[in-house]
Amino acid sequence: MVDTYSKVDTYMKERAAPRIEGLITGRKGDGRCVYSEAGKRALVEACLQPGVSVAASALANGVNANLLRKWIVHYQRKQRGKTGAVTKSHAAAPAVLLPVISEAVATRPATTRVEPAKPKAQAPGSIEIEYAGARIVLRGAVSARQLAVVLACLPRST
Repeated sequence: MVDTYSKVDTYMKERAAPRIEGLITGRKGDGRCVYSEAGKRALVEACLQPGVSVAASALANGVNANLLRKWIVHYQRKQRGKTGAVTKSHAAAPAVLLPVISEAVATRPATTRVEPAKPKAQAPGSIEIEYAGARIVLRGAVSARQLAVVLACLPRST
């Protein structure tokens, strides 16, 4: 009988799937395997090496690929917690995208045709607004009406 788990042939150029000795320590009454913590850690660390296929590693060790993927995610979260890296719960919220609306678009009726604006000399200066991880910059002479349009587009905090 040939051991089908010792070598996995693939058509892609990847490293050979590692075979971890002592990974399976026994079986439960319902037939499920009992895995050693050291074996799981060794398999996960081997899978994190460049060029190693998680699916091939799972197959070579008699483990379900989805279960191995869960072990990898758990291991990576645990490692981030030890090193002090940002964890998912403390990660910065994704940037909020705001609509871009010019004063002409915001105030015109739907049937009115708007001609392209002719360049005007703008006064120096700018207004910067940071809100919910986004930065809004208004350059030149900004009227109170233009500023009101921009502020009206911001989502209300809850």
